[in-house]
Amino acid sequence: MDYTVGGRGQIRTFTAMSDRAKHRTPETLEFPDRASAMEFLKSSQQAEYRFSGAELIDPEQKLVMNRYFAIVENGQLVACGQDWGPRDTVWEVGDVMPGQARNTGGEAVIDQILPGEMAKRHIAFLLRTKSISGVN
Repeated sequence: MDYTVGGRGQIRTFTAMSDRAKHRTPETLEFPDRASAMEFLKSSQQAEYRFSGAELIDPEQKLVMNRYFAIVENGQLVACGQDWGPRDTVWEVGDVMPGQARNTGGEAVIDQILPGEMAKRHIAFLLRTKSISGVN
């Protein structure tokens, strides 16, 4: 994710999160109206910047259901949660997904992202879990 979108009333803010975005716009940007915020959003997306909260500016960028599946030892998929996120996901293969329990001694790494035909309503994330406790 490169930017997060926020704001109050008509004013919309864009806060840089990635190093690339911080280099481009080191200070939070404020736009007094939706039209100017939309112009920045669209031109930035064409330059391949990604946004969390883009749906606040552009309702066409609706959120979709993210469904998470752990790949277990025998290759089976086990459902392990769901939430809402942008259709153009901010996650990539290899990213570590944050969990609810921070001290489990493990982490879940994205193995595959499957939007396919489901991308209009769902995105499936296949996760591989691994120990990070230092025990081999």
